[in-house]
Amino acid sequence: MVDDRHPWRWKRMGDDVESQMSIGERMQLISAREEAWKVRGKGAANDSTQFTVAARMVKKGLAPPSVISPVISPARIKNTTPAISKPQEEIEESPDIAAKIEARPDMHLESDRKLDKLESFLGRLNKVGGMQETMLTVTEKSVKEVMKLDDDEIFAKFYRPLEDFSQLPRDFDIAEDDFDVIFDPLTPKLTSAVAEHKRAVRPTRKVQASRNPLKLLAARDDIYQEYTEQRLNIAFMESKRMRAEKMTKNSGYSEVALAGLASKENFSSVSLRSVNITEQMSNNSAVPYKKLMLMQVKGRRHVQTRLVEPRASSLNSGDCFLLVTPHHCFIWIGEFGNVIEKAKASELAGFIQTKRDLGCRAAYVQTIEEGINTHSHAGREFWKLLGGQSNYQGAGSPEEDELYESAIVETNCIYRLLDDKLVPVDDFWGKVPRCTLLNSKEVLVFDFGSEVYVWHGKEVTLAQRKVAFQLAKHLWNGTFDYTNCDINPLDPGECNALIPRKGQGRPDWAIFGRLTEHNETTLFKEKFLDWTESKKLPPKNGNEQSTEQKHEQHGHEFKPYSAELMLPVPKTPVGTVLDGMNVGRGSGFVEGDDRRLFEITTQGIDVWHILEFDYSRLPKQSIGQFHEGDTYVVKWKYMVSAAVGKRQNPEQVRSAGAGKERCAYFFWQGRHSTVSEKGTSALMTVELDEERGAQVQVLQGKEPPCFLQCFNGGMIVHSGKREEEEENTQSDWRLYCVRGEVPVEGNLLETACHCSSLRSRASMILLNVNKAIIYLWHGCKAQPHTRDVGRTAANKIKEQCPLEAGLHSSSKVTIHECDEGAEPVGFWEAVGKRDRKAYDCMLQDPGKFNFTPRLFILSSSSGEFLATEYLYHSRHAELVNSLPFLQEDLYTAPQPALFLVDNHHEVYLWQGWWPTDSETAGSARIRWDADRKCAMETVLQYCREKNYKKPPKSYLIHAGLEPLTFTNMFPSWEHREDVAEITEREAELCSQIILVEDVLARLCKTVYPLDELLARPLPEGVDPLKLELYLSDDDFEEIESTMKKALDMVREEYEALPAWKQVKVKKAKGLF
Repeated sequence: MVDDRHPWRWKRMGDDVESQMSIGERMQLISAREEAWKVRGKGAANDSTQFTVAARMVKKGLAPPSVISPVISPARIKNTTPAISKPQEEIEESPDIAAKIEARPDMHLESDRKLDKLESFLGRLNKVGGMQETMLTVTEKSVKEVMKLDDDEIFAKFYRPLEDFSQLPRDFDIAEDDFDVIFDPLTPKLTSAVAEHKRAVRPTRKVQASRNPLKLLAARDDIYQEYTEQRLNIAFMESKRMRAEKMTKNSGYSEVALAGLASKENFSSVSLRSVNITEQMSNNSAVPYKKLMLMQVKGRRHVQTRLVEPRASSLNSGDCFLLVTPHHCFIWIGEFGNVIEKAKASELAGFIQTKRDLGCRAAYVQTIEEGINTHSHAGREFWKLLGGQSNYQGAGSPEEDELYESAIVETNCIYRLLDDKLVPVDDFWGKVPRCTLLNSKEVLVFDFGSEVYVWHGKEVTLAQRKVAFQLAKHLWNGTFDYTNCDINPLDPGECNALIPRKGQGRPDWAIFGRLTEHNETTLFKEKFLDWTESKKLPPKNGNEQSTEQKHEQHGHEFKPYSAELMLPVPKTPVGTVLDGMNVGRGSGFVEGDDRRLFEITTQGIDVWHILEFDYSRLPKQSIGQFHEGDTYVVKWKYMVSAAVGKRQNPEQVRSAGAGKERCAYFFWQGRHSTVSEKGTSALMTVELDEERGAQVQVLQGKEPPCFLQCFNGGMIVHSGKREEEEENTQSDWRLYCVRGEVPVEGNLLETACHCSSLRSRASMILLNVNKAIIYLWHGCKAQPHTRDVGRTAANKIKEQCPLEAGLHSSSKVTIHECDEGAEPVGFWEAVGKRDRKAYDCMLQDPGKFNFTPRLFILSSSSGEFLATEYLYHSRHAELVNSLPFLQEDLYTAPQPALFLVDNHHEVYLWQGWWPTDSETAGSARIRWDADRKCAMETVLQYCREKNYKKPPKSYLIHAGLEPLTFTNMFPSWEHREDVAEITEREAELCSQIILVEDVLARLCKTVYPLDELLARPLPEGVDPLKLELYLSDDDFEEIESTMKKALDMVREEYEALPAWKQVKVKKAKGLF
């Protein structure tokens, strides 16, 4: 039997009763329940007496208790007339003011220097003979006359000559019977009474018309006897379009890139320079921001963000403010600022700092709360920027925020450019603007008092931009009048008596900016009611959450990358696409897109040495000799011939004859070349490319196979620069590391001539410059094909005797080949003391090193933790590459970086360093700890997937402190002392060999003593935003006793608090 007193039974019975109520009874029931809710202390009355801004002001004695009464939000009678009169209405008061702001010949208008430079630059471009036309233009005009015949000639052709009539008889006798022959009397006649009546009443003409059509035509005066013939450039444009389509079809470049490559501009006199923010602002007279900006965030419904005077007296205790400089971003939170203002200020500051908007390059956002940390280090810097700490206003009345919103909006003035005039926009005058106002084909001027913006769409012409800028500048320098407004937007707090409500010209701290479509600033976007570009998209349904919200709630928790996706080795063949065709490795037979076979053969090689302001062509004997401190341009001429024969039998495939000649330009950039030299090499490639061939950037160590085959195994990369050859050749001995798997693709990399540069998995060439002796040294674990590449490279040196290596054309080079462990005495005299431990000798290692190391970069910069493999550009799927990577692959990545290095027998996790030239935000450290944790989990999972029964060991390696077993995986290694110092300061026990699983156990530790959490710096891997999660139950109870004494709550109540209250509690106890 069911008890009627059971709660669910009550609810069911209540629902039945309520369904039978009338509307009046239901209203009474709702009112009674609302009053009961208030009486129990859980309703709006209780909230209004504790948590609102008005209640806090009442507690401080700054407002009367009557402000807490539950009344509706303040509203006032809306005046239909605008607070600021439009320019048309000012005529009655002052006749000397024009009806509209328009350009007149006698008006002195200021122009924008940036627009003037753009106009002059476009003018110079239009004068260039090779400039391609993109618009229909008239190329030629000529006046044509209509062909006119002589009247006598027309008359003679129209009528018969008189001579023909003279032969006819003169007299004729006509009788009535003759007419009967012409008109048969029996023929019926179509007559009617209506037709006879119309014929009878037909009016007579005043002027009888001539029956001669020629006279009628001659009497007309609306016919022109001549016309103007115009010839357009449509034929040229159509041919240009057809050529562009043909080029785009066979090329992987975009139309803009092809147009740039086809340019005939001379860049030899161009000098590159870096432009800082100060120079950018000096070159542009309409930058939409200042070096020092103080923005007031005030309101309750549609929060207003307005620029105010950057001084301490502009602050008040009831609002939030943003102070933005090129190197700082501060948030000032007044004691009585409402929650909406705080959230808006935090959102704007975060957007400005992360997007580097308004010229701000601050590394992090600093928050200053009134009465809490105003005297901290950040507070002192804040007051210093505002000219020193001084008195400022207190908080206004609680209803002031809504009154401010409606009053400040009434000062908005918006103009539209129409026919060289600024015409007010009636629909948005004195109102909040909307995005529908913006049009790509229009120019608008927004006057917000302390901010005046000239906004133009992307389809507006340059002439319209200049006119709008000049008129807006005239408005900026003209008279402003806010006497009829409830608030002065230039001084909303009325704290500066020097700023009147009516005056001439705006203050120096105000902004006059020019904005283009899709390049608006945050301060401008905040003026709009419906600007949704930076707002977060809502979830699809109530149960789903966005990725950013999940990251905020779970502390940037990412999942480790799947090791199953990392283990498969890519088997795709290496190739390079040039002019829309894959040339493969640069020689032999390749397959086209239509599965036809083509043969690639090299026709010639030319090389230019590029300096910062000059270039020189290298002689034939120097082709293939590079320096890691220089840049070069290599021209490769090759032939593409169609191949015929049976595809199944490659030996029977042969070339069908002469093919098509093509060329490609490679601009090779050494690892130690300067930025200016790299930029010059790219520009000079465009200038040298007369054939308009493919242009490819080649970085040292990442050369494609087609580039290496140009030198047929004779490429050598020397240390230093070509201009410093005398300094490079001062030593008698030079040591080179052999790279490449195929003899025609072999290349040498110069390393330090020392015992530590030897590699047991590689072949090395030791050259004595004075004695012309070569020691070809093979490591004990070097592959047979690596030894063949070394022999080819040594023979190339013997044949060519390159001057860059210190040899002469008359030198007779002798080659001595030796293996590791059986070196002659002269070998050790060159590289120093025989120290096998200096280079991690593998003579005693019984393992077979027939594998290629693998390299992965681990990062979550894309929003998801991913592992991306670095592939050697000249790899062979069938051959082993012992040393495929360079040290630069690790050290040139954006730091701090994480790399997984698979050396088959062991796996390394290489960890980068924090750059010292930039300040680090706390959130970045949290993300870095999360990335490290995911990387370590990925490494351990990778080891288990690689060998489940006996996984290889995984070690953590710190940048700058790499062991020999790690550095010997690279052809050369330079110790970075600066990186080592940074790593030693930040990492503990970083010089020791550490297992990844041990470090991961420390990062995953969940409980810490209270003393460690209160100390600074925090333990490694601890989230500073959630320190309470690392407390043990005993420590939390100890804090609970303190909390209970101060806040009258226990642990369960603390967990039930909203997030903002929990943060406040943690700040008070030093756990934030």
